[in-house]
Formats: sequence, C-alpha cells, structure tokens
Amino acid sequence: MSYQSKGSNLPVDRGNLEGAIISYWEIKEEQARKARAKKAAKAAAKKRADAILAGMDPDADIYGLAEEVSVAESSQEDIALGDENDDQDAGTEGSVRGGKQFDPIVSLVANFFRAAGYPSSCIQTASQLELPGFYRPQKKWDVVVTWGKFLVAAFELKALGGPSYGNNFNNRVEEAVGSATDVRRAFSSQHPARPPWLGYFYLMEDDAGSRRPVKTAKSPIPVSDKWTNLSYQERGGVFCERLLAENLYDAVCYVTAPKGSGSFTEPVPSVGWSAFSETIIDRIEVLRAAGIPGVRIPGQASQMEQIALDDLD
Repeated sequence: MSYQSKGSNLPVDRGNLEGAIISYWEIKEEQARKARAKKAAKAAAKKRADAILAGMDPDADIYGLAEEVSVAESSQEDIALGDENDDQDAGTEGSVRGGKQFDPIVSLVANFFRAAGYPSSCIQTASQLELPGFYRPQKKWDVVVTWGKFLVAAFELKALGGPSYGNNFNNRVEEAVGSATDVRRAFSSQHPARPPWLGYFYLMEDDAGSRRPVKTAKSPIPVSDKWTNLSYQERGGVFCERLLAENLYDAVCYVTAPKGSGSFTEPVPSVGWSAFSETIIDRIEVLRAAGIPGVRIPGQASQMEQIALDDLD
C-alpha cells in the first residue's frame, strides 16, 4: 500500500492511541492490584508460619512442621497470584516482554509497519529485541523492525507517573540518553554507513503533581534559566524536544493523560503524536523508494512465503 498525504489514511489514528492509553492504565492497575494481593498474602503467610512456630511442641517432628509452614506459605501465594500467568500463551506479541502495560501501544507502533507491508517476522515485539551496544554488548528495545540484517526502526517506550516524579524523571532522562548514545556509538563503529533509526514514546501522568512548578536544587554552578520553575510536564517537553534536536532520536512522541483516561494532550506539538506519526511515515516512504520492503527478505524466504508461514503460526 502507499500512504496518502500526511495526516490522512494512516493505519493508526488519534482514537487508536486513546484506546491504547486506556488499556495501558487498566493493565497497570491490574498489575498493581496483583502486587498488593501478593504482598498481603506474603504477610498473611508469615503470620501463619509464625503462629505455627510459636505453638511448636518441643517434641514436634521438625520435618513435618517445616512442611506445614511451607503449605501455609504456598497456599496463600496461590490465592494472591490467581490468574497472573494465564495469558502467557495467549500469543507471541508481548507474551514474554516485561512491562506488559505497554503492549497496546507497542501494537500501535508495529501497525505502521504492518500496514506498509512488513511481514510479522520483520516486526519484533516479544523477542529478538536486542540491538548491539558500545558500552555494553546489547540493549533491549520495545519494538524492533528489520529487513534482513538492516535496521528499519527501533522504539523505546517509557512512562512517568506519580507520586514520586523527581527521581523517576531523572531516571527516564538517563535511560533515554544512555540508550540512544550507546546504540548510535555501536552503529558508528560497526555499521558506519547505516546509522540506526530510533523512536521514543513517552507518556506522563497528568495530575496536580506533574503540573506543579518545581524549583531546582541549590548548585555551586548556576542552572540554565530554561529550567526555572518548570513543572515536570514542562520539563518533559524540554527533555523530548532536545532528544529530537540533538539527533539522539529520529522520532519522539510526548503525551500526557490523566490516570485511567485515554484523553491525551500534546504539550509540545513538535514532539506530539501527530508529528511522531508523520515522521514514521516519512521513514517508511524513504525506505519504500529504496525498495524496502521488497519481494524477498534478504537471507530469508520471499515476502509472500514468509507471510504464509506467519499465518500458520
């Protein structure tokens, strides 16, 4: 297929992203609920084990007692875990990825490339997500699209929620800068003629904490006025603008949304969802003009044969 003018006939629209963000919150809340249940079960199991030990008869069979304590612990944890692993075999996409709350957004990003004719074997969202690094052997990404051994695109997806915005914001910055720098340095060394094409998606929770202005800490060296009294949402905008301006990432999307809602905002249009989508389409069209994807996947079956194989999986 061929995409029409930018912003029209896209395989992923604004409504799709809204739905994916709602799913993100739902999965995240379910994970939190299970974590709370598991923590409570462990506490209950410990209380039960302590009670058994406290009432131990001096002449009790120590092996039998140990088994009784073990049963008390395992039964409580089974209750807490419930159906935590029931979806592990529900499909390959996301079934072995960490941070499953991002799976709906991962699928949206992958849809750009599916619609452009890339077979599933070229769009990795569950395994084979590692790219070579320079300061470490490899770095795992969230979506990796290849054509043979050629990297079409790689995407990192991150989020920031309350109530602890400070340290978590700094962590997101360090991760994003470090990941891009590492991979770009590796490619410049190993594949100088083929720089990596990298995308970054960043979702921040929209609440009073992320909208509140934040003072910078005292420093022996003055901080740029650019950061004066910015909220974490505003800091996120500066951060993402600079990721793009400094060519660390080729496409950057920064959106905010209230917890539980898919109604997102784009604080900085240059790194909003619309600009992000258009940049991905531009990448696809540039490669299409160069014959990618083509009839035959380098080193693999023909594209039609591979699609047929994918359908059998």
